[in-house]
Amino acid sequence: MDSLKKFTEIILTIFFVSTGVTALILFNVDRRAFTAEIYQQAFASTDFYNTLPADMAKVMLSSTTDASQLPFVMRGMSGEAWEGYFRAMLSQETLKAMGDEVLNSTFTYLNMQTDSIQISLIPLKASMAGESGVQAVYTLLNTQPDCTLEQIAQTTINLLTNSEIQFCNPPANLLPILTPIIQGQMQAVTLVIPDHLTLISAPSQNDPRDKLLAMRMAFRLSPILPLVFLFFLTLLTVNSLRSWLKVWGVSLFIIGFLTGVISLIGAPIFGTILKIVLINRLLASLPALFLDYANNIASTMLQAILNPILWQGLMIALIGLIMIIVSSFIKRRSAT
Repeated sequence: MDSLKKFTEIILTIFFVSTGVTALILFNVDRRAFTAEIYQQAFASTDFYNTLPADMAKVMLSSTTDASQLPFVMRGMSGEAWEGYFRAMLSQETLKAMGDEVLNSTFTYLNMQTDSIQISLIPLKASMAGESGVQAVYTLLNTQPDCTLEQIAQTTINLLTNSEIQFCNPPANLLPILTPIIQGQMQAVTLVIPDHLTLISAPSQNDPRDKLLAMRMAFRLSPILPLVFLFFLTLLTVNSLRSWLKVWGVSLFIIGFLTGVISLIGAPIFGTILKIVLINRLLASLPALFLDYANNIASTMLQAILNPILWQGLMIALIGLIMIIVSSFIKRRSAT
């Protein structure tokens, strides 16, 4: 009978420890992996906002926007030219604000608080319509070789016919003529550009967020299972204050120790799981650009998730160790 009781105690302890470690990790993943703040910190540490102009340039080149809707000084621009234009027009603060808004919109969408992911284009339109928009165009032109006499003549003709001008650095005496024309066309473009751009909308059926919601619910409820094992373990083995301190102390110390070790050496494993399960499958409906960034900063995201788990594990291990020490002290007191 004693051997059966001992065997049951060992099995319950193993189940409690294994499910406790798993629940601690999953609960933290739910709390931290689905908040925009984690990604904002990760993006800031991986130079995300500095690469936004290059990605915005790729979007412009790959978009189906009719080139005739653009100012004629901007038609036929290369990717490098578009990147330089966005860098000249949008400050780092504006880029960060736009990037953070996309993140916030993404996670309100994932949390099913909204049915779409949107980005506000109002800061972009304000910059385009203002002096910074014109100066950004001139910044682009200044990077080009000086216009030849033939190009100047052709530009003058094109200005009169509202055609695409030569992409070169115009002479200073031509700027007073170009400035109001460029500014007028930039302002006209802002009337065509919407205030908000929808990146993704929820499907009417088979919404992938339902799977994500079910997974997160399982993560949140994961602490219940180890508590059940702990209840039966306590019921079976605890008959005094010392036995309670010893059983709980040993179990908590093992949970805390294993959790700490896993948070330190398990990053490659969890990084692979994060990429395959969370990013590439459950979040596969997000824009490709966001998924590229999420894959690139997965290790940084993972570190932000595992760091709290490490400290929580150390705290639990310390509590368990204190309980073990107190139980040993009670045992010595009882022996004397």
